[in-house]
Amino acid sequence: MGERVEEIKRIVFQAFPKLIQDKAFKVTSNATPIYNCIAWAYNIENRWMWPNTGEYLYLDGVHYWPSDKVLDCNVANFIDAFKLKGYECCENCQFESGYRKIALYVKPETTDCTHAARELSNGCWTSKLGHFNDIQHGTADAIENDEYGKVYCFMKKKFE
Repeated sequence: MGERVEEIKRIVFQAFPKLIQDKAFKVTSNATPIYNCIAWAYNIENRWMWPNTGEYLYLDGVHYWPSDKVLDCNVANFIDAFKLKGYECCENCQFESGYRKIALYVKPETTDCTHAARELSNGCWTSKLGHFNDIQHGTADAIENDEYGKVYCFMKKKFE
């Protein structure tokens, strides 16, 4: 990242204005197209994770979904995928020792999932921004915007 950090921050702040005031914000990785936000929240770093919608082929053919079914992008399908990993829906994003939480995002007035963020053991959150960088942010709602929408639900699992 080096000298590009300030340029990356400028781009991220433009897309996510709430991050400008976020004291926990930092860029935590170089940009990579290998994995996306859903995979990052699922703890996968070597492939893209998205349901097979039947609408397009993945560029490199390397993607993952815990089902072979053709699905839409309804947030219920993402909830089901995280349940297979041991997560359960929970009421809020408050840090709970011994648990790891995720947040799923949808655009207002839809049920289409657009993003996932994962809680870190320090109580901050982490997101993979598409093909761009991973970031740390202080709250789950710090990355709500027109493209990602708003947090739809939180899920948690016992941290092992």
